[in-house]
Amino acid sequence: STTRSSRTTWLSRSNYKFVDSLYRRAADVLQVEDSALRHLSAEFIQKAKHHSTAEDLQIVHYANGQEYAPHHDFVYPSIADRFQPTRFATLLIYLQESQRGGETTFPRAIQTNNHDGLVVKPKQGKAILFYNMLPDGNVDDVSQHGSKPVEKGDKWIANLWIWDPIID
Repeated sequence: STTRSSRTTWLSRSNYKFVDSLYRRAADVLQVEDSALRHLSAEFIQKAKHHSTAEDLQIVHYANGQEYAPHHDFVYPSIADRFQPTRFATLLIYLQESQRGGETTFPRAIQTNNHDGLVVKPKQGKAILFYNMLPDGNVDDVSQHGSKPVEKGDKWIANLWIWDPIID
């Protein structure tokens, strides 16, 4: 792919205790009930006004020279889907920082001291929380982000994508 040159895998919250602990911490950061980040049965979702807001945890490995071009985490749902679901927020967790490079970039971000975007240096154990939607429910183009190429070493991250829990 010309967009992403890293490798990914997915971990289910129900299969690993350490993944479950990440979800519990994420619920604390997001100030939501832990149960909101648990997957519910399809039958329950059909009747519910709320559903699980969390995807399985995505683990990403960037080796030397690998990168991810600027992109958005939100998706454009089918117009036929009455719920119009999309990713509301992203929690990006740095599991291991590269020795050089691999910064997370937000090219459309505007700061008070510059208008050249935002660059975040990976730091093991730290996380970035950003919103993919505006408070009015529209997608936020400023949430565009990417990963600069890793210049030395390896970079490992985890992505936890959160969906808006309100259906109706």
